[in-house]
Amino acid sequence: MELNKHYFEGSCAPGTSPYVLLWDTFSVGVFEAISTADGKHLKKGPVKVRVKGLTRYPEAVFAKAREIAAALDAGTYSGPKNVSVIV
Repeated sequence: MELNKHYFEGSCAPGTSPYVLLWDTFSVGVFEAISTADGKHLKKGPVKVRVKGLTRYPEAVFAKAREIAAALDAGTYSGPKNVSVIV
């Protein structure tokens, strides 16, 4: 992670959970990497945007999350806090 850059992660995303095949949808959160209180490490900040989509099309969700993270990095994102990916 790099300070003040945006990333996405989801604990229930395909490839991260053995139970993911039981669910029709999953989501990832887009967050900013921030400094810990002591300034020595980085941690995840609060989720700024949640991206949701179908479990059978995870790459569409990941692509949208990457697009949103890039827009947040550039300071140009003005979309909603919750985004659904329709395939």
